[in-house]
Amino acid sequence: MDDGDYVTIEAVAASGYHFTGWSGEDTINERVNPLEITVIRNMTLTANFALDFIEFASGDGLLSVSIPTEATALNGDDEPLTDVEFAEVSNPPPPYQGSIVEPAYDLEPSGATFEPPATLTWAYDTAAIPEGVAEEDLVIAYYDENGGEWVELDSEVDPEQDILTAPIEHLTTFAVLAPLPESPPVETGFTTSDFTISPNEVNPGEEVTISVLVTNQSQDEETQSITLKINGAVAKTQEVTLGAGAFTSVTFTVVRNEADTYLVELLDETGEFTVEEAADNPAPPSSSVQETPSSGINWAIMAPILTAIFLAIFLPIWIRRRRDRFDW
Repeated sequence: MDDGDYVTIEAVAASGYHFTGWSGEDTINERVNPLEITVIRNMTLTANFALDFIEFASGDGLLSVSIPTEATALNGDDEPLTDVEFAEVSNPPPPYQGSIVEPAYDLEPSGATFEPPATLTWAYDTAAIPEGVAEEDLVIAYYDENGGEWVELDSEVDPEQDILTAPIEHLTTFAVLAPLPESPPVETGFTTSDFTISPNEVNPGEEVTISVLVTNQSQDEETQSITLKINGAVAKTQEVTLGAGAFTSVTFTVVRNEADTYLVELLDETGEFTVEEAADNPAPPSSSVQETPSSGINWAIMAPILTAIFLAIFLPIWIRRRRDRFDW
């Protein structure tokens, strides 16, 4: 390389470091990178680097706090922060509608602040995640003693590495929280069972009884109109009020005079009954006894009566006369 040549020099920082400037030559701009210079003599340049952040880690390796080197990190006494301590908390207050996945930690000195925020990294145990909760739903939260509640942070989840990260602006009590597992949907309204139609076949004008057991599956008292439909038309309605979990039997009685098959609809239940054709009236049975006209004497009835009268009058006379004859 000769005097007067132009040279481009670039400083490349290793991972976790950043370029802070050049040193060794007072005539160059120490912040420019890459740097173009004109060689005028033997020159010595040094590229200076610094850590991107200062990191403090817990003894179990689960937590770490990374503080950007350009950040202002102060302890609770507004002095430069020189250390972070991690202490496991055995009985933190439970979160509202959630659970603590890992043991909570107190990060001290309490009240230390970061501007801009530091980064809290947390390696979680998947076996500690409640059943029914996805890893993507995990969050890092801190406990607000003044408000008496957990405050969720803007957390990022790496399910492949099982790591959570979140920005923090101060040191206090932190924990990994999981929402409550989703519960099965609660059934609401009335449900039916034990649906019956009796009898299924009737003659015209005969009654058909239709009944169903109705249960209130909701968590509150409910009132519902129970409508019976026959062939799609509303036949009858009952208003039923049931407390949470209560049940009752609802019964309807209907009569149909036309021969047909009738479709029954009652809430979620369906069925049918049949009204059969009316049978023809049978002819009266024939008799070998000749009927006597109503205007004449019924001798079949009168003959025994007259015989009894005759015997009652003349039989005593005949007996007396025979007795008198033998008395001679």
